[in-house]
Parts: sequence; structure tokens; C-alpha cells
Amino acid sequence: MQNEIHQRDLIVGLQKGLALIQLFSKANPRLTVPQAAKMSGLTQSAARRFFLTLVHDGYLDTDGRYYWLTAKNLRLGQAYVDSAQFPRMVRPIVEYVASRAEEHASVGVIDDNELVYIARSKHTPFNSTSVRLGERVPIHCTAGGRLWLASLPESECEAVLQRVTREQRTPYTVIDIATLMERIALVRQQGYATIEQEFEIGMLVVAVPLADREGLYWGALSLTSHQSRTSLEAMCRNHLDLLYSAQAMLVA
Repeated sequence: MQNEIHQRDLIVGLQKGLALIQLFSKANPRLTVPQAAKMSGLTQSAARRFFLTLVHDGYLDTDGRYYWLTAKNLRLGQAYVDSAQFPRMVRPIVEYVASRAEEHASVGVIDDNELVYIARSKHTPFNSTSVRLGERVPIHCTAGGRLWLASLPESECEAVLQRVTREQRTPYTVIDIATLMERIALVRQQGYATIEQEFEIGMLVVAVPLADREGLYWGALSLTSHQSRTSLEAMCRNHLDLLYSAQAMLVA
């Protein structure tokens, strides 16, 4: 649980600058000042000054009209990966699980209703760009996301599903809330989650939850494979015990 911080202790300018950086995405790789002002709720004058400050400090580049992120922003994410306890703690175990299963292993955590990969194995026996370090993925069609949803009270789980964008990523992606609630209830009952081609065609995933000593969910340990290599049933049969053993070692 986060410590309560009084409003008077907050630096609003820093909050706004970080919020502007987060406006850039795959859908919006380049932004004009009017676009950023509209998306952020700032005035155009304020948005321009923030953008120019970020250009001065090397976090943005511009052609005079459009602005875009520079590679310097990678330092922010890498600083977390290098310094945070969880990524350093889980890396050896992720590699161990991947080598034993001969499949790709990863750990994801929830941030702002998305799953973010904080650790992944070097062992990757199939070609996919979907499980990248720092990648943010939706919760409705990922095993780690459904494990988190299953850890919530039903009413809160449904409210989250109502709020988030439920993208139809493949023909197999479940986006109907009633059906999702049924799938999540099954996850809650069995204690692990599986995903079959809902996130990416051919991709198979089995995952177990990671919790702290009070039993609160903080992440998910996943194994990812491809239909050309195995089946979901075989992954569960052959590797669930391995995932549960690793789960016991990753109590935060």
C-alpha cells in the first residue's frame, strides 16, 4: 500500500511533465502542441513550455511542429529494471524455469490496469515480439491480467473490465464481460490461468500468481509457447508443478 502524501508536498510541474511523456504511445508516436494540450488538459502555452523543457533536457526531439520521444527515455525504464528489488530477485528464477521447461518464461506486474513485463528469460524458442521487457499489455486477454482480476472482489473485477479497453486482438480474444467473468471465476477456482491464442495467434500461456507474505497479488509468473511446439494441455501437465515450485521461491 502506498504511503499517503499530502497535496502540499507534491511538485505539480513534475507530475505534468511526466504525464506529457506518457501521452506518447504506439498510437501517438508524434504529437503537436495543440494535440498534447487537448489530451492533457493543459493550455497550449503550458504544453509548449513543457515540451521545450523536455527538448532542452534531451527527452524529446522536434521538427518545429511535431514532438517525439528520444532514446534517453529508456534510461527511466532501465533504472527501474537495474535498481528495483523484484526484477533482480526474479531474474535467476525466471531463467531456471525457462531452462527446465525449455519454453519462454516471464514475470509481469500490474500498473494502471495494464500488465508490464519486468523480467523475461533469454531462452526464447519461438519468434514473438509480444513478450518484451517493459512491454505493456492488456489485462483482459493475458494470463497475468486475468490472475490479477481473479484476485479482486467480483464487483471490483467487473468494474475494471467495464472501464478498460477490451481490444479484439485475435479472432479468439474474449471481450464480452459476462464471458470474461466466467473465465476469471475459473481462474479463481483453479489457482492458475491459461490463454490460448487470445493475445497472439498461435501463442499459448500458462501462469501462476505471485503474492507477498500477506497473500496480496503483486505479479504473475508465466510460461509462453506456441501451438507448433506443444498444446495447452501438455503445458499444464508438464510444467504447472515447476511453476508452483518457482512461485514458492518468489514470495515477496
